[in-house]
Amino acid sequence: MKYLRVELRYPPDLMHPIHRLIDESDAVDRDVLLHGTVLDEPDDTFLFYVEGDIDVYTDALRSVDRIRQFEVTRIDESGHYVFLTQRRDAVDDATFDPLQRTGVVVVPPIDFRPNGIARLTVIGNGGPLRDALAELPERIETTVLRIGEYDWRQDLFDPGLTDRQFDALAAAVESGYYESPREATVEAVAERIDASTSTASEHLRKAESAVMAAFMDLREVP
Repeated sequence: MKYLRVELRYPPDLMHPIHRLIDESDAVDRDVLLHGTVLDEPDDTFLFYVEGDIDVYTDALRSVDRIRQFEVTRIDESGHYVFLTQRRDAVDDATFDPLQRTGVVVVPPIDFRPNGIARLTVIGNGGPLRDALAELPERIETTVLRIGEYDWRQDLFDPGLTDRQFDALAAAVESGYYESPREATVEAVAERIDASTSTASEHLRKAESAVMAAFMDLREVP
């Protein structure tokens, strides 16, 4: 089953006021939609993970008319869950209606980032996936970051490796390249993936960099 890792870039006038806060303030570091319930009703219910100054975030929530109610649960010094209900608007309908179709599933989380960017994973069949992307609003810039075979275990930790980087990393692990003391050389990894030594070395360097960066993103760095 195919999956797409998709990036949506909203123009400023279409951004949700809370997500605009991420651009305008250094107080909020992360705003991640973990789960949501969207029904044939005016209001939707969502669970967000928010990292940063929660007072700034909740003040912003209170200033948005479409936010009906919210509840905050502290996780640690900077991380909080925010459970909220909000009234759906035309931008929500235009963005998510194309994704609400037979043969397509949006897999949480949806990560809201600076510059009006939202990143999400969509799985399903080829035809419905293509139709869903084609029907997204023209003013929302849509970029497919990755295409591959879906594996739910990847969501537990996904450093975004290319296929060749993954192959090199797998070959290195299997051959004992990362054992202490080291049991294999870069040349051995290169032979396993049918590549030159320099190419294998480059794949490993980039893979290691991506893995470590993704790992550090999992927690707050002092």
